[in-house]
Amino acid sequence: MTAGIEVRGLTKRHPGARLDRPALQNIDLEIPHRQFVSLIGPSGCGKSTLLRILAGLDRADTGQVSLLGRSPKQASRRKAIGLVSQTPALLPWLTVRQNVALPGKVNRRAGSKIDSPDELLRAVGLEESADQYPHELSGGMLQRVAVARALGLRPDVLLMDEPFSALDEFTREALQYQLLGLWQQRATTVVFVTHSVREAVVLSDRIVVMSARPGRIHEVLDVDLPRPRDRKVVKGPHMHDLEDRVRASLQSAWKAGAAPDDLVPL
Repeated sequence: MTAGIEVRGLTKRHPGARLDRPALQNIDLEIPHRQFVSLIGPSGCGKSTLLRILAGLDRADTGQVSLLGRSPKQASRRKAIGLVSQTPALLPWLTVRQNVALPGKVNRRAGSKIDSPDELLRAVGLEESADQYPHELSGGMLQRVAVARALGLRPDVLLMDEPFSALDEFTREALQYQLLGLWQQRATTVVFVTHSVREAVVLSDRIVVMSARPGRIHEVLDVDLPRPRDRKVVKGPHMHDLEDRVRASLQSAWKAGAAPDDLVPL
């Protein structure tokens, strides 16, 4: 299987941090192209830092990072990376359609690669909200707009940093299945940061369990639930077995100094 993302020997220290406590240490990770992979671990283990390095927003101190054979900066310049953060960060003076259209307007050289805003809004079920402004939308709707905007340039890699963490359980579950549908349609490599064991299992092909202080890869677990995933699949006994495996791995990772009270067992 073609490698989508490769990380070799990555170490990252924040300014002023103790030399023996880097944010990330000796990270080796390979994510096949078009897989959905979740990063899970306690706060402070470097999940978001790793995502920022993959996005080209931060730099590692040592090691190599490759996205489809390119450096993060090269992949970013080619508009091969989409990023969805915890907060949608929409421009309040623009309508939903205008917010979704913005990447195409500032990246005109992308040409035919750009999807139309209305097509993207249909994909996330928000075509009727195209002329509304962000302050008129619910939290779940705002995140759907953010996902639509990130997909506008048809990125090869979609990086998502706890995009559903602030939503209620019902909305969160609905958006998980919508995201899976979009991912399967577009054949994108997804790296998804979460604190929720259940969310990681529902979404992923593989789950990367990280330990903290310093952040390291503790274990990589395969999720062998059939696809496409629906509520019937995730209500079966094997789902619970997989959740137990992830929790056991997290318990083991805590021995490296992680604090368990910030994980949400949804």
